[in-house]
Amino acid sequence: MIIRSFFFNVLSFLFIFLCVLLGQLVPRRYIFKFWRFLSRGLSFISKKIAGITYTVENRENILNVPAIYAIRHESTWETLVLIQLFREPIFVLKKELLHIPLFGRLAKKAKTIAIDRENGAHAMIMALKSMQECIGDGHPVIVFPEGTRLATGECTEIKRGIAFFYRKTNCAVVPIIHNAGKFWPRRGFLKRPGNITVRVMKPLEPGLDVDKFMECLTGVFHAEVEKLKHT
Repeated sequence: MIIRSFFFNVLSFLFIFLCVLLGQLVPRRYIFKFWRFLSRGLSFISKKIAGITYTVENRENILNVPAIYAIRHESTWETLVLIQLFREPIFVLKKELLHIPLFGRLAKKAKTIAIDRENGAHAMIMALKSMQECIGDGHPVIVFPEGTRLATGECTEIKRGIAFFYRKTNCAVVPIIHNAGKFWPRRGFLKRPGNITVRVMKPLEPGLDVDKFMECLTGVFHAEVEKLKHT
């Protein structure tokens, strides 16, 4: 496992670094195809070198219309590999990530929605405006509602910002839970071979009041995280 992890870490870093470099030259109109290439390449390396595969359950819950996908955050895996499930997805992320050299430019090219957490309500309003434009253009939007990466089996409070987006965009929110951190930990050299389980849960349709929405979303996250802990 140590040897496989070493080679995987080196190869994946080099692959991502080269992709980020090449991405600077990719025209904006091809940027989503480029992200898909990066995602498939990393998925291939994960399978062949680290022995990490994945299974997606309930694919039928991925909607044919723009929606907000609330995804469990455990590692780098879901930010790079899971995008294959969607057509031209837009990420919501913290503004600090845009300051990373080269990656920040690539993220901006991909229409990423950045939130300045220190700017409070104004930041949320600006993010909402960008999100409405993206949804209007037919893009699914990806949000990590827990706000930080967590270990497999660990739960935290869902940030209420997603309820604001849910109510204002009048879009369904689809929870997606997985246990990627069990095999690709958020912090750690070792990558453990195995099969990641990804569960696409039933959409929370528009029309719920904020408290009910938060209760339902939190309930789904906590229940499925507990189940996948033992998978």
